[in-house]
Amino acid sequence: MKTSKAANRTGTKYFFVHACVEIVCFYLLRVHYPAAMAGAIALAYDFAAFLPQGLIGDFIIRHKKIPYETAGHVLMAASIFLVASPAKAVHVCGYLILGIGNAILHECGAIAAVADSEGKIFPAALFVSGGSFGLVIGQTLGIYQVSPYFLILPLLLSEALCLTAKASVRKESYPEFHVTDAKIPAGLILLIAFLVTAVRSYIAYAIPISWNKELWQTFFLFFIMGAGKALGGLLADTIGVRKTAFIGTLAAIPFLLFGDQRMAVSCIGVFFFSMTMSLTFAMCLNILKTNPGLAFGITTAGLFLGLLPAFFVQFDRSVNTVLIIVLSLLCFGLLRGSLTDDFHVLNRVS
Repeated sequence: MKTSKAANRTGTKYFFVHACVEIVCFYLLRVHYPAAMAGAIALAYDFAAFLPQGLIGDFIIRHKKIPYETAGHVLMAASIFLVASPAKAVHVCGYLILGIGNAILHECGAIAAVADSEGKIFPAALFVSGGSFGLVIGQTLGIYQVSPYFLILPLLLSEALCLTAKASVRKESYPEFHVTDAKIPAGLILLIAFLVTAVRSYIAYAIPISWNKELWQTFFLFFIMGAGKALGGLLADTIGVRKTAFIGTLAAIPFLLFGDQRMAVSCIGVFFFSMTMSLTFAMCLNILKTNPGLAFGITTAGLFLGLLPAFFVQFDRSVNTVLIIVLSLLCFGLLRGSLTDDFHVLNRVS
């Protein structure tokens, strides 16, 4: 059964919300740190944006009457002024508040997309894919020192879209996802999803892309990344999660490794590699059937763990090559051993 128009509509709304949120976040990161975003400020922002999401999502599920969408946008709007402060403490607090606002809106998107998904993976994948587009747009606006007053536009658009999907965030029941082997303990499934997400996050920084020298190439790279995330969800719903895992892990390896100097080859690898994003979220949803907020938070915690090495260590190309191969094989083994394409039980409501 195809995903309904209502389900895709919610995913599309939060696709644009996600893009708008990342435009604001990465504008503020880039405009104040033009040379590099790695460092104490970026680490503090990532900590606030990724790690608390599970707790925030769980709170949203339990307390549905609070206007979370508006609260998230107010925090992000306030952070625009705080990060502009010459006082270092206020400046840092601004990025922490920015990260928390980001986390709230991410969780609203994850919950809404799942609530309306009818047991399909694609709506959530579509929502998440919007971040790749917003990231590169925000960075570009920061590089060219566009006025920060511009940021009111994506915030207003995001708030308007969130309000139209307000009821979805506050639904009382959620579709079930049956994508993992029932014989495997629930805790082990969650651990596998967490580890695979962390590995995917790390590999994203290890991919050799020396061809990426022009702005249009960066735009295309992130476009491909976002498209891969969305298509991964669509493929999982049509050909199955195990085949999608194969494409996103093993099939991606040669393109990732031999595309360093060849843009077309590299982008195929990035496209395939991005497809696994929705699989780990679905695995968590399979276990945490009544709490999509906490399920999404497990994957974002994995993302944070995977990006930590980028702040502290740098490996040469030969080491990265070995790591990409070994870690990709590890991910494939973990996914193949835990996923199942048992579609006949989909679309039941918990």
